[in-house]
Amino acid sequence: MAAAASSSSAAAAADVADLPQPQVNEGRTHRDTKCATVPRCGSSLSSCWFILPVRQCLSGHGRPTRPQELLPFLISEVARSGANRGALIAQIASGPLTQQQLLLHHNKETIESTLLQRVKEKIDAQLAAKGIEGIITLFPDLTSLDLLLDLVYIIDNSGEWAAWEPIIRVAKHQGRGGVTLPIELSSADVEGVGSRAVFDGRCEALRQLSLIGRHIGVTLERRSNGEERLGRALLVIRPLQTLPADHPFRNGYDEANPVCEFLGDVYASVRDAVLDEMRHRGSPVAVQYVNPDNDAPRYNRLRHLTIQQPPIWGRHTISTGHRVGEGLFHRMIVLHGDQPGQTFETHITIIIGSNPTFADASLYTTERPVDGKKGAARFPQTVKAVREVMGPDAERVFRNWLDIALD
Repeated sequence: MAAAASSSSAAAAADVADLPQPQVNEGRTHRDTKCATVPRCGSSLSSCWFILPVRQCLSGHGRPTRPQELLPFLISEVARSGANRGALIAQIASGPLTQQQLLLHHNKETIESTLLQRVKEKIDAQLAAKGIEGIITLFPDLTSLDLLLDLVYIIDNSGEWAAWEPIIRVAKHQGRGGVTLPIELSSADVEGVGSRAVFDGRCEALRQLSLIGRHIGVTLERRSNGEERLGRALLVIRPLQTLPADHPFRNGYDEANPVCEFLGDVYASVRDAVLDEMRHRGSPVAVQYVNPDNDAPRYNRLRHLTIQQPPIWGRHTISTGHRVGEGLFHRMIVLHGDQPGQTFETHITIIIGSNPTFADASLYTTERPVDGKKGAARFPQTVKAVREVMGPDAERVFRNWLDIALD
């Protein structure tokens, strides 16, 4: 009976590929698998009924309530279940065609092609639901049904993606991992995520990074000893219970994007650590070193900017790090280039040290320099954007570095 159920599962899943709008008829059940039956819709298939042995999918909390929800739901279930997926792929590869399929002139190629298309449509819908359809898409070479079903599972279980979009845009302006959007996911990206056990064992931010990392110039690897490596350096996730009560990143701790240690620094989150890898990219526009003994107001303003809760100047794309042993705080604030339609990226980095006590602010941009100009005048669009975003702080932080005439 189990074998029959498995075979029926594979055949049904293969044939559900050409169901544009399936409808559930809860009045019929298969006497062995006791599963819901689904009328196969469409002008040529309206009279054909197919058994879908997905009893666990169609009962209990979270089951589809509308006919058009059933097919995407079934694809997610096949992606989740290794047994169902294996049976489906085996059925397509070597299983006999049904009489109905023969009458409709189906063959292995048309069945697989139709199913691939339905799975890709499911992925497109997933990306749209996450709000990242303009940032991530599928590369044409991703045609393996097994990998596409892996991708369905990955996206289904990857959490919220919104916070990655501005970071991806920053990376692209800096030319990291290529310079075009949207990111085109390939077979190598899906395979690079690793095993189901590795994926499930990661926080949401690392799950997402495992899929897109190479496109933003960052590699993530889980070693056999369980260590996570970001690039070649050790990345350590800090559970909330390991943070002292007075730890600067304890408040606002997010299990989906947790505090971590990387390259000797503690970061407010995984995404903060990734963004900080981009802080020295671009051309330097202005640099300001401040000794509090000589300029206490400027030092105090910079110090406040490193500990102020976002947003800062209305900006949310921010990285914050802390080197405990040296009493050093550093922050990167993206001023321009993390939103759609912006043609270059510019950010400010601020470092506050306590031994000795100092503050340092630097401004970087990816704007192409204007020939024949010197200093900040080489980057007129950057200066304009920075003035607009920072307001009076542009002079408070950089003195007269940005005091240039603009057309």
